[in-house]
Amino acid sequence: MTLPEGSRLHALAETLDAAPNLDADALVQALSGSITFDDVVPWVRFDAANYRRNLVARTDRWEIRLMCWRPGQSTSLHPHGDSACAFRIIRGSATETRLGDRDRVWTQGEVVREPNGAVVHQMANREMDALITLHVYSPPLPVDAPSPARGHEVVVVGGGFAGAAAVWHLMARGDAALRVTWIEAGPWLGRGIAYGVESPLYRLNVPASRMSIDPAQPNDFVRFAGVEQAPTTFCARSVYGQYVTQRIRDAVSRGRGKLRVVRGVAVDASARCVRLADGRVFDAQAVVLATGLAPRIESAASSSAPSVVDAWDEALLAGLPRAGHLLVLGAGLTALDVVAFLDARGFEGRVTIVSRRGLLPLPHLNPLRAAPPLSDEAAAALPTDLRGLVRWVRAHVRAQQAAGQPWQVAIDMLRPHLGAIWRRLSPRDKQRFVRRVRPYWDVARHRAPADALTLVDRWRDAGRLRVLAGRIETTEATATGVDVVVRLRSGQCLADHYDALVRCVGPAIEGSDLETPLVRAMLARGVAQRDPAGLGIVTDAIGRVVDAQGRPSPRLLALGALQRAEGWETTSVPEIAAAARTLAAELLPEAP
Repeated sequence: MTLPEGSRLHALAETLDAAPNLDADALVQALSGSITFDDVVPWVRFDAANYRRNLVARTDRWEIRLMCWRPGQSTSLHPHGDSACAFRIIRGSATETRLGDRDRVWTQGEVVREPNGAVVHQMANREMDALITLHVYSPPLPVDAPSPARGHEVVVVGGGFAGAAAVWHLMARGDAALRVTWIEAGPWLGRGIAYGVESPLYRLNVPASRMSIDPAQPNDFVRFAGVEQAPTTFCARSVYGQYVTQRIRDAVSRGRGKLRVVRGVAVDASARCVRLADGRVFDAQAVVLATGLAPRIESAASSSAPSVVDAWDEALLAGLPRAGHLLVLGAGLTALDVVAFLDARGFEGRVTIVSRRGLLPLPHLNPLRAAPPLSDEAAAALPTDLRGLVRWVRAHVRAQQAAGQPWQVAIDMLRPHLGAIWRRLSPRDKQRFVRRVRPYWDVARHRAPADALTLVDRWRDAGRLRVLAGRIETTEATATGVDVVVRLRSGQCLADHYDALVRCVGPAIEGSDLETPLVRAMLARGVAQRDPAGLGIVTDAIGRVVDAQGRPSPRLLALGALQRAEGWETTSVPEIAAAARTLAAELLPEAP
């Protein structure tokens, strides 16, 4: 269709022809004139199944396209390659999802700049009215063969690292027919709570050399972070979040399959579909549940008062008093990050850390060293009851220390066998482990960088930090902070006033997954069954969800925290990455 002379679109084309340099800024300038719905009516076309890309005009330097979306339609995530882009909202409101950023909403009349090669994004119509946008590209986009809207459909539920690992391995293994729908309610993709922070003071507790999303390329994160000369560095969590985001960008840019992001809360799932809280249903040939860890919040510390803040909320942490007395609830790795954050900000007051047992993480070796794994024969001969296993581990540590090995090496020798050891325990012993042994195991297994503990020791020696074993009995917000009563393990109650309370509590363990609407619905319909130890749902070693009749589903799989009942150690990056690779091979067995 020829552009009518004298029309606004004809004027747009002339502006593009006259511009010596068609970068993104020039495209924005060209679109800044008044272009309305009436100007584009001849090119308005909608499709029922997918959004419509209508070519308006094209030369060897530029092209103009009119995009038309019905309510609920969206593009997949896509790059623009070497083409600069700008677009104008002609009618409706567009929601743009950019990897590594929060979603943005663009309204009628706005002109948006998209620099060439820098963005992987998705456009969606989340409103009830039609959406129409006018796009200009320079150079023109490659003319690809039309891609079918549907193909091999996989739905991944959960936008944290487990979901990102599943998406990456599926995209790496799949072909052009793969269609992945990634469902996440929160603002971030691939980062979750742990890697959504920006401060470099929040650090990983696993060395860079063990943090690759692809077990076949163990130095991938090392290269990304630029720590080839020090691969055992504990990098900032924010750097890891950037790494995961970039790897998803890379997967999308390779063009093997399509990835579409959906914002919403999943409330039911089967091997064939996922239903969201707003009623939308997404059909699938396979579903991956990667919903992550549920936080443990003590009811007495659940206040929404301004003086009660979460450790991951950097903006609120930065607003804490520079002096006074702070209460930190939880003594794990996050608590150490908070102390480092306060120290860097010049905090001059005191800190009290409270946890059920008052145990801080134990230190990593400095320098780190690899541990020779326990032999398969020795692992198979381990006791299968908890009492005997605890005695064996204590004796093993003593024997390794007597042979000149640090206790950390003795613990790490067990790591390749932890899943098998866990599966041999009875449900009763698993419950006993969680309630009685887990806190002591966690501080030895999930260790902290040595310098983080050195800072804690320095504050302790100066009388500025104390660690209490107990639980919060009551909290009461006041005009100047919060009054807290802590019941110590001795039974004594300790009442004090604090300028703020910082929650650093870890994940819930027993029954937490069973309380989510998603898992409750699956249990009610017999799609899943409760773990006898009360740790969530039953899966097999690959992650296949076991139904009420004891049958593993080959097309409904869990990854990460939802595998905990089966393998226990399933929430660290190395374990998740390896499990995601296995899962992708299970769902796409014909790929190389």
